[in-house]
Amino acid sequence: MADEWKDLAIADAIEIISGGTPKTSTQEYWGGSIPWLSVADFNKGYRWVNTAEKSITERGLKESATEILNIGDIIISARGTVGVVAQLAKPMAFNQSCYGIRGKRGVADTNFVYYTLRHAVTQMQQVAHGGVFNTITRDTFKIIKTRLPSLNEQKAIAHILGTLDDKIELNRQMNKTLEEMARTIFKSWFVDFDPVHAKAAVRREHPAWSNALVSRAALPNLKPEIAELFPDRLVDSELDKIPEGWRDSTVGQNFRLTMGQSPPGSTYNENEEGIPFYQGRSDFGYRFPSQRVFCTAPTRFAEAGDTLVSVRAPVGDVNMTNEKCAVGRGVAAIRHSNGYKSFTYYSMKHLKNYFDKFEAEGTVFGSINKSDFENLPFTAPPSDVLELFERLVSPIDNRIKNNEGESNTLAALRDALLPKLISGELRIKDAERFLKERGL
Repeated sequence: MADEWKDLAIADAIEIISGGTPKTSTQEYWGGSIPWLSVADFNKGYRWVNTAEKSITERGLKESATEILNIGDIIISARGTVGVVAQLAKPMAFNQSCYGIRGKRGVADTNFVYYTLRHAVTQMQQVAHGGVFNTITRDTFKIIKTRLPSLNEQKAIAHILGTLDDKIELNRQMNKTLEEMARTIFKSWFVDFDPVHAKAAVRREHPAWSNALVSRAALPNLKPEIAELFPDRLVDSELDKIPEGWRDSTVGQNFRLTMGQSPPGSTYNENEEGIPFYQGRSDFGYRFPSQRVFCTAPTRFAEAGDTLVSVRAPVGDVNMTNEKCAVGRGVAAIRHSNGYKSFTYYSMKHLKNYFDKFEAEGTVFGSINKSDFENLPFTAPPSDVLELFERLVSPIDNRIKNNEGESNTLAALRDALLPKLISGELRIKDAERFLKERGL
């Protein structure tokens, strides 16, 4: 069966489309309905990209070199961090730092090409050339060789790998929804004070009612044991109006804070010797930090469930570790003094406006030191409200953690299968029947 595979340059299996940028000085080109991709929009490790930070108008499209890519087309970064690959979940335009790619009709399946390019990234990076920035050119695709099976087998291989990626994407979307649910509860209780405002409105109309009656009338959708924990009026404080019984405070008075410290460089390794080591934004994934290096001589630690905040370049990226790890000087590890993991995480997410201030005021790099961090203002709720929030939200966070763990397992399986399937080391018997049974 091996003779069914053809050896050829990737360039012979694909169409390459160049991008472009409308003039930034022409306002009429920008802010339209056409998403316009740059590398930052898809350099996130996911197969599908469906949003772009910037958009252009029809006029911007017509009067520039950019092109529209179709659903399923491939986007690959060609300058700087070369070889980042994704597929489009909807039509989008793109800039000149990328190439659009699709399989040649009758020769290559575009989904199979996506996995071929992922497999060939290391080779492309090795042959990329340029001055200050490495660059992939059209000639790069002529240099890199690949092997192509029949179209049916290409589609079968892409389906197997794509099924794993689809489940990873489903988990990601589910985690996003779960976190939004938890953040909505946090914002309602601890930022907007919705239960307090609702009870205050009822109390003004019925000053003689008991707390139970006010709670039932004001918050019919909350269980009584929840609704009755909130006061029915706001009082003045140095910060702003806050719920009665709550207090003005600081981060340092409510949270344990460990500033990271980088151990000697000779103790770093990528061989899984020692303890996982994180030191900033490049380590941070969606919710949990992505492993970068290990350390055999750690000096500062974070425990599983601690919230991590980047404190240098930039300030304020927030994450939660799912394992004990070492933290470098770009990271602070934080947990509420009573151990509330979820409350800590969402509190740090809410402090973004304060973190942005330190980012803007930095010199070459934004930074925040321990003293400034601990002195950030914080409204401290009573312990019974904190305990209730933790009891409600920690199961949501545990589900997020489990989904992330499953995705990591699936990604490892995909990455193990990818080179074997793309090279032909693993074959799919009777690919035509395989596709027919799956309705493909």
